[in-house]
Amino acid sequence: MTASAVPKGLICSLALVSSPREQVAAEGLRALVSRLHPHVAGIFLDPMFWHPDQDYCGPVSAALFEEATTLLPPGLPCWVRITGKSADQTIHICQQLEIFCRRLRFQGALAWVDTPLLYHSNRGLMEHYERMLRESQFPLVLDNDPDLIGRMAGKSKRKNIRTAILKRLAQNPSVAGLLHRGDLRRSLNYQRAVRARPDFLIYDASERHFLQRPSASGVLSIGANLLPAEWRLITQASVGLDERNGAEESRFRHLWEVGQRVRTLQRLYSPAPTKVIPAVLAAWGLLRGGQLPLSADERRAVDLILEQVPTP
Repeated sequence: MTASAVPKGLICSLALVSSPREQVAAEGLRALVSRLHPHVAGIFLDPMFWHPDQDYCGPVSAALFEEATTLLPPGLPCWVRITGKSADQTIHICQQLEIFCRRLRFQGALAWVDTPLLYHSNRGLMEHYERMLRESQFPLVLDNDPDLIGRMAGKSKRKNIRTAILKRLAQNPSVAGLLHRGDLRRSLNYQRAVRARPDFLIYDASERHFLQRPSASGVLSIGANLLPAEWRLITQASVGLDERNGAEESRFRHLWEVGQRVRTLQRLYSPAPTKVIPAVLAAWGLLRGGQLPLSADERRAVDLILEQVPTP
């Protein structure tokens, strides 16, 4: 297992086009990795972002995954979603990607990301992951997303990983972290549940919550596609990794100004990030093709962002 695959700091979910199997996705991947890698602690390939209006779970394409492994600068962690429509399919996706990595002789920093409650109940999760990760050479990051569960799995299904279950899951050394979307109280309960694992990181997967009350591990950000340097500054200050150079008053003033800029843009794209952010990237020439149609409000949001952020 590659411990550095789950680092503290800023993880950017790549805002690729809506059809990740097309060649344009690979071209967008190259442009975004080149733009982001000096600023982020890791990148995330997430097909569920590229298919926001579909009941879609599944792996990245083999071509895109191979492109990612060849493009990544040495040491830059890459997270890849493996969530399938069932426990067996998820295990199959994980095993196939592991085989693919062995075939490529890939030894980089890689981690799998899974939202287990989309296809599994809390009961039996420990056994499920023991089976899936028994021979895995890469760590796993759990994804707790109650809104997604409620939208895709139905109202009657439990929407959060139970605290007692997370405590048991953290006993597996291959389970290395958690992306949490939800209230602060549950986040604090999760922190207490994994305190026996100092290396287990709980990331804030809600940008809005992170900007209001930053976590100590880091954030999963989609807005970092637009303002990578600014998100890096805020995240490193929040998790205690910033370099404290210069006068404190000047540093805090600069940090406040950057935070205001990030919050302003976050309010613009947050109603429809899967549409607005790729549209901005396309206007900058970093992506082409595959964008989803925009409403009038979404078009206004794109125009306002383009006015406020210079073309890279």
